[in-house]
Formats: sequence, structure tokens, C-alpha cells
Amino acid sequence: LYLYDSERDRYLPAQAYGFDEADEAAFQRALAPGEFLLLDAACESNRSIARTLEADSAPETWFHLPPHADDEAGSVYSGEAPLLVVVPLSIKNDLFGALVIEESPGGLRFRSRRVEIISGIAQQAALAIQNDRLQKEMVSRERLETEVQLARQIQKTFLPETLPTHPHWQLSARWRTARQVGGDFYDVIELPNDRLGLFIADVADKGMPAALFMALTRTLVHAAVKETSSPAEALRRVNELLLPDTKQGMFVTAVYSVLDLTTGELTYANAGHNPPLWVRRDSVERLTRTGVALGASEDAHMTERTIQLAQGESLLLYTDGLTEAFNLEGDMFGEERLLRALGWQASASADDMIKMVESALDDFAGAAPPSDDLTMLAVRRV
Repeated sequence: LYLYDSERDRYLPAQAYGFDEADEAAFQRALAPGEFLLLDAACESNRSIARTLEADSAPETWFHLPPHADDEAGSVYSGEAPLLVVVPLSIKNDLFGALVIEESPGGLRFRSRRVEIISGIAQQAALAIQNDRLQKEMVSRERLETEVQLARQIQKTFLPETLPTHPHWQLSARWRTARQVGGDFYDVIELPNDRLGLFIADVADKGMPAALFMALTRTLVHAAVKETSSPAEALRRVNELLLPDTKQGMFVTAVYSVLDLTTGELTYANAGHNPPLWVRRDSVERLTRTGVALGASEDAHMTERTIQLAQGESLLLYTDGLTEAFNLEGDMFGEERLLRALGWQASASADDMIKMVESALDDFAGAAPPSDDLTMLAVRRV
């Protein structure tokens, strides 16, 4: 009995019966296509193939027996010489391997019955192999799901458990992943002198690789903001530290800003990220990019800008999972719909702003599954 390994394109010996030690040793090796002609022919055609054997022929000669011509098929089964029969183990077009069987001498009388029994055994063997593989896949999938759930729990610990509170400021956030884990994240870092560090980022990937890269980036950001009060300088340092770990083409877009809770002054640097939206009383302004994505270039030129948040004004930071969300018709949510949603809520609280944007997105997307992670962070001066 040979099992077919599709990844290696090899037939692997699984079980052997009726051989002496010397003959069995000849079959204890993996076979590449072309090394056992009858085996190849049976598996390629997905049907049983038989060939007559010379008297007292050694099993090693089986490898070189050519398949019979079509006009020989009937005569092979009706002859008196013993047969070598190769029966593929398959269910529909899924090939699992093959049975190679030598007929005992003098078996002509019961040949038709034996062939039926062999075919039945082959079907049962194929079903058993399929069930075993499905069982192993199920166990592996359950273990993977458990690991992914644990990874999600760990990833959630990287996000703020609670947001800081302040009598003159409101903060609210939302984090939704397209898969169990994702590459979006945000952070609110309490800094000296009554300041807050506001950070949002999006790794250019999804799933487990993005989650691991996110964890690395978050660690580097926390280290950088302790060393400098400049958002641009902090992102430059993160970029330098990320570069050695971006061999696979991964990078991260990010916005880091420092908000003075006393004066309302906000200084930000935007590393290739979606421009945050500054919601004023009668307009919405985009805080455009001031540098390239982190991990994308060694010569990342990063600058920073400063704005003044007045009472009643808000700031919305978000990832592209918001504007690049699609509905079932293939339409994209886009920035225009986002701006319309914000236009309805110029006086809304930070939490209401996020809820209304989220509601507009959900109404647009309907039953369409999310194509990307989504993160939002809103800040409002009251």
C-alpha cells in the first residue's frame, strides 16, 4: 500500500504483507513519478490496471512492467498467468494512494470475485484514509483556533483598557479586526506636563503576521516617546528600529500626536497614514501626511505640524478599514461618505461621533464581510 504525498509528488510506502525480508526492503523507499510505471498509469487514469507476471518473477521486476495496451486489457484478465494488479485509492478525483497486489498462482477460477473484493477493499481503505486526514485536520484546526483566540486576548491587552478622563476633554475609540487578530492598533499615552500622546497605526497586512508586527511596533513606540517629546523624532526613531525587521516587505502607516490638555495645542506627525479629520464648527480639515510609512525607507524624512483645538472642536483618527470598506455591490465607503457622516455631528460628543460614523458604515456595508481591520480614535474639547 502506497500513500500519495501531493506536496512532494511522491508515493510513500505505508504497509506491506506477504513479502520476505529481502523483497520487502525493495519497497521501503519513496517513489517518484516514473519509477513504478504501473503505479503511475493507474493513478493517472484513476482506474485499476493489471499486468501478467512471469513465473517466479521477483517483486523488483514489478517497477519496470509497462502498462498494457487498451486492446490487451481483456486478454490480461482472461489469461491463466498470475496478475499484478494496481488499484488507485481515490474518492472521486481525490487520490490518496494505491494498492499493489500480486495474485497467487492458480487463481483464475475465482479471479472475478477476487477483483470485486479488491475493489471493495480499496474503497474502504480510501474512506479510512480520508476520514483519518479529516480528523487530523479538525484537530489541527481546533488547536489553531485556540491559539488564535489566545493571540487575540493577548493582542487586546496591548490596547488601552480604559481611556484617560479629563474634565475638558472626551476620548472614545473603536477597534474591529477583519480576522481574529489584526494589524490595526491605537494607544493613548499619558505624558508629563498634562499632555497626552495619541497614536494610531495600520500594518500593511492582516492576520497573525500583522498582529506580530503590530506588537513590535507598539513596543518601539512606547520606548521612543519616553526619549523625546517631538512626534516627528519619535516616529523617526521607530522607523530606524523597524527597518531591520521589514525584510518581508511589511511596513506600518501611523499618526502620532501630542496633545496639551491645558492649551489645546496638538502637534502631530503623519507617517503615510490616512489624514486625521479636524472637525471644526463649520468645516472639516485633513491633517495631511508629513512623512512616509514606517519601515518603508531608510531615508524617511519626517516633519511635524501644530494645530490649535478650540472648545467644541474634535479630532477623528482612523485607519483605511473605514474609508475602504465595501458593500455587497462592490462600492467603497470612501472619504466623501465619512465627511457627510461627520457633517451631521459637529456638536456630538466623542463617543457619539464614533457611534454615528460606525452606524453610517454598517448601514452602507450591510451584510458584506469586512475586508480590512477598522480602528477609530476620537478626541473632543468640551
